[in-house]
Amino acid sequence: MSVRIERIEVKPGGPLEQPLDWYCGDLTVAYGGNETGKSYVVEFLVRCLFRTGARKGSGWSLRDLPGGGSVTLSGTQDKPVKMSVSKRPKLDEVWEEDPRGLPQDLCRLLVVTQGNSRLSVAESSDGIDDSMLRDFFSGEHLIESIRNSKALPKSAATASLEAGTISGSGQWSDKAQRESVLDQIQAVEELLGRFNDQISHGAIASLTVNRDRLVEQLGQLQAGRQQHANRLDQQLTSRTGQLAALPSTEEIESVSADLRTLRRIRIESDTKRERHQELARQQDHLEWTTSALEHYDRIVSARPQPAATPWLAIAAVGVLIAAVIAGLLEQRLALGVLALVAGGLAAAHLWRTRQPQLPEPDDPVELERIGSEFQRRFDQPLGDRASLEQKIEALKKLGNEAEVLEAQLGTETGLARSEADRIGRLLTGWAKDDLPETDWDSLIESTRNQRQVLDQQIRDTQSKLDRLGVAPLRDADGPPDQPDQEWDPEHYDRLLEQHRQAEAELNEETQAQSQLLEDAHRSAGESAAADWESLLAGMESRMADLQKQYRNITARMIAQFAVHTVLEQVGLEEARMIEEGLQSAAIGESIRLMCPRYQSLRSTEEGLVVTDGDDNEFAVKDLSTGAREQVFLGARLGFARRALDDLPAFLVLDDAFQHSDWTRRERLVKEVLTLVEAGWQVLYFTMDDHIRDLFHTAGQTLGKRFVSYDLPQPDSSLDR
Repeated sequence: MSVRIERIEVKPGGPLEQPLDWYCGDLTVAYGGNETGKSYVVEFLVRCLFRTGARKGSGWSLRDLPGGGSVTLSGTQDKPVKMSVSKRPKLDEVWEEDPRGLPQDLCRLLVVTQGNSRLSVAESSDGIDDSMLRDFFSGEHLIESIRNSKALPKSAATASLEAGTISGSGQWSDKAQRESVLDQIQAVEELLGRFNDQISHGAIASLTVNRDRLVEQLGQLQAGRQQHANRLDQQLTSRTGQLAALPSTEEIESVSADLRTLRRIRIESDTKRERHQELARQQDHLEWTTSALEHYDRIVSARPQPAATPWLAIAAVGVLIAAVIAGLLEQRLALGVLALVAGGLAAAHLWRTRQPQLPEPDDPVELERIGSEFQRRFDQPLGDRASLEQKIEALKKLGNEAEVLEAQLGTETGLARSEADRIGRLLTGWAKDDLPETDWDSLIESTRNQRQVLDQQIRDTQSKLDRLGVAPLRDADGPPDQPDQEWDPEHYDRLLEQHRQAEAELNEETQAQSQLLEDAHRSAGESAAADWESLLAGMESRMADLQKQYRNITARMIAQFAVHTVLEQVGLEEARMIEEGLQSAAIGESIRLMCPRYQSLRSTEEGLVVTDGDDNEFAVKDLSTGAREQVFLGARLGFARRALDDLPAFLVLDDAFQHSDWTRRERLVKEVLTLVEAGWQVLYFTMDDHIRDLFHTAGQTLGKRFVSYDLPQPDSSLDR
């Protein structure tokens, strides 16, 4: 008996402003524009007929809108049943109890919401996912539940079993548990091995003997180091006394500086002495020049004087006459000027007549002799009397300089002699013997070197003593005793390193045995006694338990691997059943009915494909939107026919043809009528005028079996 929707009653709610009460025919068309409640009515049908919860529903994506009313359904019981949003059981719950084992997603095959003809809730390029194909064609719900069971790890499928040994990878809990047990087994084995190595062989006693032997050798070397420190201290004391007996560095450098000053003064005195001697020779030149000047004057004074020229007086008289004439002519300015000029000329004449005239030498031979001597002495020619006077002045200045140098030489010579006596006495005290001045430098240098050598030796000895790190013993008198073993720092460092290593090994072994005791006690259990025999027995018992646990886990892993092997074989059979289901006549006929170009539907590794009459394959994901929607509708119809054993039922289509072009729409409407003639009930909801008109035209052939409803338009006066 086919399942049909007889009546739909919907109360106002959401975008639906008026109640609906529709009696449905074999073909029912509901038309309404946007905001008229078309999708609201479809969702109301889904809520009344099917479960929509997240846990048991088929993945419906519905709006949370209030709704009241009922849907009258026939074919599930002997008489029609009213179903509402809150009433149970739902239609899919009834189908779950059907002995035919109807698929869970059958309800999604019967309803297309909001123009979405895809069969799967999950997003896939084919519109039909593998789980739906498996659900419809293989019927292996139990196998899939086993495959998805948490008790059967997916990592077991990739395991390998060879010679009774299983291994795997990934997040396999049993594998991790087995590895943990294996680690515990290895830990217990390691404890037993450590017990045999450390406890039975007496390692602590052997390490203790070795450490004590090194301590004794270090003690002998320590005694040698003490004696070596005492010897270095005696050397340091001796050299410090020798250094104290020498003049200090300041005294040496002071004497050296004083000696350099003395020699500088002597050099300066010698330079002054040479200058004084040179100036003394200039005194003879002064005496000759003075005599030559006197002789020059005698020669010149004996020469007769010529009369003065009267031209100045004549000129004065002439100017005076001109002044008188100007006065007679009453030219006062000219008179004044001419009188001044006449007075000036008269004065010049008087000054010239009163100045004595220097006579020229009258004895050229004598003057030539004076000039030659002047040239020889001063290497320059004699000019006139002024040349002699200038030379005399210059020679007198040199004489004054000679007197100053003579006084300075007297003072400096006394000081140098006194300083030399002082330095000589000091250096004689250093040398403990008379020392000539020629040996002064060598004595100062040798004393300086001797002090530097002693100072370096003292620093080296002190450094050696500091590096020893041992304070010298100064109480005992006399030479130090000879030690049993001479101090050898390199040998001491080697022994010290060996002692550190021996001490570390002994501590490590002691700690290891303590840790071994603690680990063994923890492994054997808190109830075990602390003695080694009880701990050993406890560890052996623990080892037996772990080995048993390891065998049990391994057996479980092998069983999981075996189950996956069987599931893989079942999966191959499942793929065969899906392929046979897709090739069934019901699906092929439905595909051809909705899209005549294509003949069948197949499943490949790349996804679903449809085939044409020449067996050419076309990927469903690559089809145009309209063609793909037609294939989905055909597959939806075919799956439903096959699930219901080819018994007709109802189809609710919410604008399922809106993506098809106009030519295809006409063909699809005709095919819908073919379905109706085959016993199917179709409820088509649309907002498309063209599709509505096509159904109105085609539905006339059905007579009263065709009904059409228009959803009431919303009141435009209301503010929505």
